[in-house]
Amino acid sequence: MFEATREKAVREAQAVVDFMVPGKVKVYCEWCEDTNRWYMIGAHQQYMNYAGKVTGVTMEKREKMDRYYDVSIFTHFFKQRTAYMNASPEEQVAFEGHPATYGMVSDSFAKVI
Repeated sequence: MFEATREKAVREAQAVVDFMVPGKVKVYCEWCEDTNRWYMIGAHQQYMNYAGKVTGVTMEKREKMDRYYDVSIFTHFFKQRTAYMNASPEEQVAFEGHPATYGMVSDSFAKVI
């Protein structure tokens, strides 16, 4: 994949996620030697309770950049988690369900036990 094409794809994906979760996701491309493919990556913080303190852990959403790659599919992951990612770190730690269900009227089906 050409460098200009990758850079354009990164700018497009970054613009979409910045609209949903401003400043919370860093989008970039990375080459994977194992698969000989480029991957679009969205790095973001997820918060957890570690030894009684709220601690951020860097998580990544990866999508292979092949002929099936589509920015709307890549960014849908973040769209599903917009309310969760825009919540405070303390609210994220207190939430017991799946991040995509944060803010729903009933999240009982998504409780992590």
